[in-house]
Amino acid sequence: MFSRSSAAMADSGVPEDDELMYIPYWRFKGVRYACHTRGMTHKFLDLSALALEESFSNLPFSLGFRSQALPLKQITPKTRGRFLRPADAKTVLGRTQQSRSRIQEKSASGFTEDIGETRSLIYSPFYAKDGVLVDAILNRPTGSVPESDQDLQSLPVCRPEKQTVFVPGLCPACGWDLEGSRDSLVLVCRNCHSLWKARDRHLARIRFACARPGHDTDVMVPFWKISARISAFSLSSYADLVRLGNLPRALKPEWENKSLFFWAPAFKIRPRIFLRLATQLTACQPDPALEKKIGTQKHVPVTLPAAEAVQSIRILLAGLSKPLNDHLPALSQMQIEPVHAMLVYLAFEEQHHDYVHPGIQAAINRNVLALSSNL
Repeated sequence: MFSRSSAAMADSGVPEDDELMYIPYWRFKGVRYACHTRGMTHKFLDLSALALEESFSNLPFSLGFRSQALPLKQITPKTRGRFLRPADAKTVLGRTQQSRSRIQEKSASGFTEDIGETRSLIYSPFYAKDGVLVDAILNRPTGSVPESDQDLQSLPVCRPEKQTVFVPGLCPACGWDLEGSRDSLVLVCRNCHSLWKARDRHLARIRFACARPGHDTDVMVPFWKISARISAFSLSSYADLVRLGNLPRALKPEWENKSLFFWAPAFKIRPRIFLRLATQLTACQPDPALEKKIGTQKHVPVTLPAAEAVQSIRILLAGLSKPLNDHLPALSQMQIEPVHAMLVYLAFEEQHHDYVHPGIQAAINRNVLALSSNL
């Protein structure tokens, strides 16, 4: 979970006496939601971009389908070769988004949001032979090194495995073993009822609460409960949300003073289901009895950070706004200022095919949730 780098295997035809040079690429995975006058769409993104400060005409700008189709090997001290030091991920991402921004400016009015984005660093092997740079995967030359390009051999190098930081999976409060799957962002201590996440080189405690389960077989499903200030809209109470979405319910006077919270799944799942769950919970504004106690029930891993959940508020409001075209300009320009976010576990009943919450009429298919680790 704390590893940041992987290396692609070199083709068996690579000469053994040639030193491999590993070129870094940043890989970005996530779901892109697009909201426009025709409605809302979504698609999966799996992109890679050359992670060097300078561009090189003889290097592929992307790994293409390799990151998806080829097996990846973890870098260890036994992995021989020269590893070029990667550029900052934000710099690389900003560079790749420049062309997209120019395209979006010419498109119809609307906006996009990338939700659940993850980044990983992949090193692709090359080697030099007779002044030609050779792709060690295909064992084919990529072209000669132009004089105008900076010499790759002079770029700074690093050892990726030495930059990987491991944090002990022991509770900082009581020393108990922490629980969590390999893709979980939050580790659970059932001994002192605390939750922890990795931050820099240590574990930090996070705020949470659990709804009281009705049965020992219930499954605790995590959601982010977010309070935020929204510009361009008057959304300070639950009554404001009912009016914005023309929700089919009669306004009650007490709703004018009822605080509004945005809810979003704290786990990755298919886009349609993610948006449906976020819309259902935000529209219902559940208010169960909460406690700071972690029971023996199964807890679904937290795989979506709070920052990504905050980004989903714009998409959530687009799904609730009726009619959408009237609110689209304001949605495109609105600013979201999060006030606080808390992790809340809701108790779902485990049925044959689904996890079901009777109170809000929400259901999550068990197989779909299990396969969501691939997103």
